[in-house]
Amino acid sequence: MTSAKKTYLAVSGGLVALGIVLAALGFVVSGFDPSVFTAQIDMRDDSIVLGGVEVGDPTGIFPLEQIAQLGEIDVSAPSAPEAPAAPSAPGEGE
Repeated sequence: MTSAKKTYLAVSGGLVALGIVLAALGFVVSGFDPSVFTAQIDMRDDSIVLGGVEVGDPTGIFPLEQIAQLGEIDVSAPSAPEAPAAPSAPGEGE
């Protein structure tokens, strides 16, 4: 392996390990509360919940501010069109 590839893998592995350690540390500091891993953005009633705590004003939190400006986005599946009427059987209702 080249030196650049080894360096790249070492740095990326270190960042992944750091992320796991920080997530585990946040979980321990929260008192083992699994809500620290949750996020909910509900623009119908303008509530943003991060880690079980409601955020009052999202201005200043970059991604949240951008999402709040989008408004409501419907992600439900499209409805199917009406099916055509089936033809009647031969000899019936002519």
